[in-house]
Amino acid sequence: MTALVELHIVVAAVLGVLSMLCLVASLSLGRNDALTWTAAALANGTLQTLVIAFASDRLVEFLSAAVLAPLSFLAASQAMACLGPALGHRLRTIIAVGALSMAAVGLHLINAPFPVQAAAFELACLLAMIDLVWRVRHHPASGLQTAFKFVAYALLATTAMRLLMLPLHFGPNASFELFKTSLAENLFFGAASVLTPFATILLLARIILETTQTLRHRSERDGLTGLFNRRSMDAKAETTGQGGAVIFCDIDHFKGVNDRYGHGAGDAVICSFAHLLDATGQTAGRIGGEEFAIILPGREADEAAAVAEEVRLQFHHSIHDALPLDERLSASFGVATYGVHEAARHAFERADAALYAAKSGGRNRVVVHGPSAPLPTQRSTDKRRAA
Repeated sequence: MTALVELHIVVAAVLGVLSMLCLVASLSLGRNDALTWTAAALANGTLQTLVIAFASDRLVEFLSAAVLAPLSFLAASQAMACLGPALGHRLRTIIAVGALSMAAVGLHLINAPFPVQAAAFELACLLAMIDLVWRVRHHPASGLQTAFKFVAYALLATTAMRLLMLPLHFGPNASFELFKTSLAENLFFGAASVLTPFATILLLARIILETTQTLRHRSERDGLTGLFNRRSMDAKAETTGQGGAVIFCDIDHFKGVNDRYGHGAGDAVICSFAHLLDATGQTAGRIGGEEFAIILPGREADEAAAVAEEVRLQFHHSIHDALPLDERLSASFGVATYGVHEAARHAFERADAALYAAKSGGRNRVVVHGPSAPLPTQRSTDKRRAA
């Protein structure tokens, strides 16, 4: 067995193992699209490398290169597309790459000069690589992203140099056998063999990091509004430091919205209110059906009350697409403070008492906790939530 065949086998083994790992990881995560496309790209690369190593028929070897190599780059590009912002021109690229691959097959079948045949499929690979690099450039900057971008550019340069080398180094009448056994081709193949697994590892690290962040986000956030959920708010309320204020808020007569217009309209109203809370720039969360809380570290009672009043006015004057144009909704707010080195959770009961006072006092108002705002009993809290 020659050293070149052994190299192909090693490369195929590495790509095959990475493909299986990607597929298993994708299935374990409930079908992660980025991992699935990465597995497809690696599987294509594995098959192509094995064909190059063992195929005795020149037609089979050329067809594998002309079809599988561009497909590998397109699959890798699609994996990056799953991780980044939506970009257009995807269908045009696929059509162009497919047309060039088919042109390479056609040129081979009519026995065109090998450099002409190879130029068509190398152009297909180059176009797919350009699409990959273009998508990489639109991803947010990070250490992993910078490293992957560097490797992607190196692969792109390797593909471009290989395309230019065919006519310049070998001439227009070079044979397939001369090209395959040349030192230049072996060097290019060796470079691609090193860069491809390295790029795959970086891509996998990026996918794992992003998947971990997504899972953490889902565990911390409310599924409907995107605000922090009750568990996250309780955890954040344990932090001590500079003191601050807490706002509890509740949409007035929310049950009536659901009863009259349906739960879809109710969800839209909740999302609209949550958007106003999120726009305050403070730590906001949904702690119940139509109940919300805001933690404002370092803020005094009057500052928190001003924030609550601004949200109250905006919500009361909002037009809701799911409701009649003349329908106006309101919300009630309770404000309480907590001291230096005191956890925000210590103000939760006081803010809840102030919220109950706002509901009892006619709703659509902001009440700051004080001596006149008694702590709520379980019965009064249940009555307010029923409203």
